[in-house]
Amino acid sequence: MRNLIKKFENLITGFGFVILWFLLCGIDRSNKPSFSTGDLETSNLFQSMPPPSTWPISFWIALFILVFGSIGGFYGARYLREKQAQEELDAIVDEQAQMGLETEYENKKLDEETREFVTELCGTVDPVDILPVISSSELFEQTVIDFKESDRFEEEAYPKIFELRKSLEFTFKNLDWPFLNTQMLEKGMKLECEIRHKSRNVVFMTSILDANESHLYIKPPSVKKRPANLKQFPSIHCRLRRANDADYEFDVDIVDQLIDEMNAVILKQTSEIHKMTIRESERVPMDMEMNFQLVSDAQYDLEHKFEAEEQERDMVTATIKDMSGGGMKLQMKDLQGLNKDDVLIFHLSRASIRRDLAASVMNIVPRGGLYDLHLKYRDNDTITKMKINQYLHRATKNMEAKAA
Repeated sequence: MRNLIKKFENLITGFGFVILWFLLCGIDRSNKPSFSTGDLETSNLFQSMPPPSTWPISFWIALFILVFGSIGGFYGARYLREKQAQEELDAIVDEQAQMGLETEYENKKLDEETREFVTELCGTVDPVDILPVISSSELFEQTVIDFKESDRFEEEAYPKIFELRKSLEFTFKNLDWPFLNTQMLEKGMKLECEIRHKSRNVVFMTSILDANESHLYIKPPSVKKRPANLKQFPSIHCRLRRANDADYEFDVDIVDQLIDEMNAVILKQTSEIHKMTIRESERVPMDMEMNFQLVSDAQYDLEHKFEAEEQERDMVTATIKDMSGGGMKLQMKDLQGLNKDDVLIFHLSRASIRRDLAASVMNIVPRGGLYDLHLKYRDNDTITKMKINQYLHRATKNMEAKAA
């Protein structure tokens, strides 16, 4: 390509010089009877040519071809040069994308069959288009949606998509990617579920028994030592916490319930995920006085993380003004030696929690001769958190009944 452009430019340049010489120069060599020094003088073609009105049409056609041919040749050569530069740039981009794609395949340990399915999923063999899809969960999920809606999709592709998502590590536990759909959940994960039926809400903990691209299988709760029949309800409201991220909630439709050895409730996968951007639960007013054990943050860590022997603890009294699923607010007349970051240990009666609860003092706000203390629960597992929410739900119902 480069040699062709060079030859083309040289041809145009030489042709231009020839025409220019022909137009501007000439020697009169006509046969005259006498010879004089004037015969040696050059005569300009423009000076000796007839008036333009007498020029033939063929001359104008030739002039038109010459002028516009020269302009076209100039821009044609420039176009060919730019095209060559673009082709070289595209070749570099393709080579880098191919190297990146191969590196990503090796890092994810994808076998040859899976790589072929990635090409089928993306509908192209161009590494420039494939690499972003396997490098971003958002692009991957959008590509999956487009693939399912295309004529290329077949039912046999469901398990391949599900396994590919796990191979690419687009899972709930991978905090590098947002939680986009329930297909990112994995077998063995715990879910906090709630059945909302008329005026009654039933809350229970369950685990994911199995999952595929279209359905989740969860363990039903037990009623009198027998699996509860959840098939009678249209859907289940689920909630789970992602460590170091946020709480998420979603509704899943109940498809069926198996009564064989697996004994599972079949739920339809969903992408309608709601990220909790508010408090873990609404504050419930309490106005309840309670005794707390006071311990420093360092001593609490020693006792619970390193199983050190418990030391004698000071007792403080405070009024619980309100409580939520994530913490509570206390009010005290004087701090009784309490400082920020200290830990208060207490037992929440009527909450069906056997062990004591602990809460760290996050902030102390003086107000009108009193002190407002804002606390956050410590080391609460999912079951404890669920029981606290159940306790708060019962407290709210009792307050509503008394108000009525």
